[in-house]
Amino acid sequence: MTRPCGIRHHRVMGSQRVFEIANEARTDTTTALNALARLGVDVTEPTKRLDAAQTRLLRAALGLPPAPAGPPQSTPPAASPHREPARTPPGRGKAAGPKPQIRPAPKQLLAAEHDDGVRRMIPDLFELLLRSDNLPPDGTVIVFHEASARPEYGLSTRDRQSWVPPRGTDRKALLDPLRTIDRAYRDRALMPPNVFIGIDVPNKRAWFGRSFHANPTGPFLDATTLQPIPEILTGPPARLAPKAQIFHPHHVPDLKADLSTPGDGPEEAFLLHEELMQLAVDSLDSDEPLDPLPVHLNGLWIFARPVIMHRPDGTERHVRAVWFRQGEAMWRMRAFAAGVGREPKEVGAPLSGRLPFVPVWDQSRPEQKLVAAVWALMSQGNVTESSRVRHDGTPPGAISDPADLTIVRVKAGTKHAKVYRHDDPSFSTDRPAWSVRGHWRRQPYPSLGRDDAGNVITKMKWIASYTKGDQQRPESPEKVIIVRP
Repeated sequence: MTRPCGIRHHRVMGSQRVFEIANEARTDTTTALNALARLGVDVTEPTKRLDAAQTRLLRAALGLPPAPAGPPQSTPPAASPHREPARTPPGRGKAAGPKPQIRPAPKQLLAAEHDDGVRRMIPDLFELLLRSDNLPPDGTVIVFHEASARPEYGLSTRDRQSWVPPRGTDRKALLDPLRTIDRAYRDRALMPPNVFIGIDVPNKRAWFGRSFHANPTGPFLDATTLQPIPEILTGPPARLAPKAQIFHPHHVPDLKADLSTPGDGPEEAFLLHEELMQLAVDSLDSDEPLDPLPVHLNGLWIFARPVIMHRPDGTERHVRAVWFRQGEAMWRMRAFAAGVGREPKEVGAPLSGRLPFVPVWDQSRPEQKLVAAVWALMSQGNVTESSRVRHDGTPPGAISDPADLTIVRVKAGTKHAKVYRHDDPSFSTDRPAWSVRGHWRRQPYPSLGRDDAGNVITKMKWIASYTKGDQQRPESPEKVIIVRP
């Protein structure tokens, strides 16, 4: 049936698709669908368009403000005199009208608004606790309402011991915002739900839920910006394959050609030396989330020695190369296993997401973690050095002569070279008694200015391994102290 000319179709005011809301909240569609399921909305497809009420519910559950009002719906013009009138199907009276939308129950709306209110009060709670000079030993305070407890509202430590704020921190100011949010329930003669709000002051991290957990697993929020913090899942660390083939510059052209098509291919190739790969793998031991900027927007990152990565089901995959490509709004990443003279094979699921690139820090996406560590090391300075060569391994003949490959190594003459670079004069295999393993540290940079809270902006910095104690008299060669920031 042909639509009459001149009729415009607009989306319902205030409605959005599930994936649009998830992208705006910087989360994945699975999290958004799970939130809808908890709200009693039966939606299983991320492309499904929600009505205005469902959109409002989901946005509140993900901590987003209400959607801005869209353009008003256009009224269809009057039917043309030549338009054939609609026919009533045989055996029916009037044509069936549109199927009525299922409206969320009032309690569901109330719960979503309550969660949104709890989320919005977290920055104020953090600011109040930040001024306290007598926090619990681990720096975590639980602000809670528990219907079975007396009093119903209180403050406690992570081990459920009552916490009394010292002078300078007003207990009433900490609890009154929660009482105000709960008033919507009491005005309707309903009991407010249990809620436990955890504020980890030293790490600027917060979480909340309907039940108390001494060791919560997330999701966590930044206590100042309310941005989601990627969940950290534990798993076996990645490691270099000890007996695999070593890739040299003359092996790169075949691999790059095999991955390219006539209309698409990496713009540049990087060969990461095995010593740099060892440094990058070691930096993953701390599981410290990084937020680096991509070094190249369409590059093929080739590992001189493959890295053994672990799948969530316990199986392994050997990754030789990662192709990262960034468009105007999306990034994509593919991982490959390859050998000399063998056709590369894609391993793992292709990864993608919206910009900016923020690696998910769990064992299901180890290639994101590894590439993020390499980028962070390369952008830090005084850690790596690069040289540009042709495919055959020779340097370019002139400045204007295009180079086909960039080789990245640990910078010679540095503390990092002393530990990782075998051809450096300072390299030594001797391990004295007190050997502190390299680790990431959040380093303040006053030259970058201050954030909205007035704190000096920090960046993650890799600290090289170093020794402590009398190196002439090692006490225990096996003793290693691992420092975690």
